[in-house]
Amino acid sequence: MSGVSDERPTGKLDPERVESLMVGRSTWPRPTIVASTGSTNDDLEALARAGAPEGTCVAADEQMSGRGRLDRTWVSPPGAGLWTSVLVRPGDAPADRVTWLPLVAGVAVSDALHDASAVRAELKWPNDLVVIAAACGGSEGPRKLGGILSTLVPDAGGEGSAVILGIGINVDMSGRDLPVKQATSVLLEGGNLDRSALLAALLISLEQRLAQWRAADDSVERDYRTRCATIGRLVDVELPNGDRVRGVVSGIDDDGHLVVSDGEETSRITAGDVVHATI
Repeated sequence: MSGVSDERPTGKLDPERVESLMVGRSTWPRPTIVASTGSTNDDLEALARAGAPEGTCVAADEQMSGRGRLDRTWVSPPGAGLWTSVLVRPGDAPADRVTWLPLVAGVAVSDALHDASAVRAELKWPNDLVVIAAACGGSEGPRKLGGILSTLVPDAGGEGSAVILGIGINVDMSGRDLPVKQATSVLLEGGNLDRSALLAALLISLEQRLAQWRAADDSVERDYRTRCATIGRLVDVELPNGDRVRGVVSGIDDDGHLVVSDGEETSRITAGDVVHATI
């Protein structure tokens, strides 16, 4: 959606260049870029509590204590990925709309990867960016390219609740740099490694997708469902209480929940760890 394209080589994240790529395409503030930090989510939470506006972004060349879902460590070698957090202020949006925010972010990141890196990323419910290689026909399952962590910050700065979208994308990583064999990177997918262009495209697309979300434009939900590699798959889902659900995913409901059927019962999953199973 963003239309950002650039052929300059990769290097350190450049806030001035990111800002120049955003001119005329985004109203959001210039991102804060640091060489190293514990967690961009933690840094942004402090800014949120101080009343920072929507679109405030912190990005780092290196994270020392990055985290993913279920408090998993997010490996982030220096200069090898895009590690960033973006502030969203949902305002008076109803709770059933707020549950869509991580999914909306997934669509925006998918947009940005296509526009700035020429990589086609699909979405694995609820928060993963994945690539399914045509060479293996998807038989080995999706390979993780990135992920999104959504965190609620209540009563931030007296301005109402805020949501922090923590986004991590493997960019300039070789196979030996990746934490697990099921992962991949922009480098391994043959994409453009320019992280500044990717960050600019991400912020532009996220602002546009949030505008659709606020307008109840069903195109963002439709695009999520179209790109969701989990729909139609046999999955094993580990629920937060330790129970497991196995079945075929028939869709994503209007609240953004996963709909799974085992042939006898249909379950609506609000949270869980999903594995794309093989038959």
